Amino acid sequence: MKYAMTAMAMLLASPLSAQDWSGQWGGFALGYGAGSYEQGDFEADETGEDVDVDGFLVGLHYERNFQRGNHVLGFDVGLSKGVRGTSPQEPGPVWWACELGECFVNVEALLTLRGRYGWLMTPETMIYGAGGLAAGKVEGGIYNFTQNSSTAVGYTIGAGLAHMIQPNLMLYAEVNHVDLGTLELGPLGTPDDTLDGRGDFSTVLIGVNFRF
Repeated sequence: MKYAMTAMAMLLASPLSAQDWSGQWGGFALGYGAGSYEQGDFEADETGEDVDVDGFLVGLHYERNFQRGNHVLGFDVGLSKGVRGTSPQEPGPVWWACELGECFVNVEALLTLRGRYGWLMTPETMIYGAGGLAAGKVEGGIYNFTQNSSTAVGYTIGAGLAHMIQPNLMLYAEVNHVDLGTLELGPLGTPDDTLDGRGDFSTVLIGVNFRF
């Protein structure tokens, strides 16, 4: 009886944040992304085709966490494949149609650097929000007419759920919104006249992290 009461007292005295989420974690993620980009010479008010982009994603992930009670602060870095899409070659009612070749937008690689805040629902389960910078290696334009490769920088925001299944192993799932700003898709005759792309995409990721 004495031992049972002692065990019960220890259990009741255990704080919610008894599980340790701090330290360095790294792993990989799989997922899917989809969105849309409108092409055009926006400075001249000349719009073009809409290009839908999507694709399966695979990437690497690193995060550093600092825990204080039920709160987990930190940052993470992610590197993954991006989304891709084309619009068929055909005349269109817009100014910059895909008459000379397919219109396309390819995010070849995506790099994110985010700050994070998490709250422990249970010692093993955390919900979190994250936001920060996003940079993409982008190719796009109109095949056989104008196309360009460049780096675009914007922002990303997201939310997720993580569950620690072992002290050094966690699973997580998250959704994110990514906006890389205005994409430069190629010249249109003069250096000051360019075909651009405006749009964004969303991602759904499932990943695994290991503490090291």
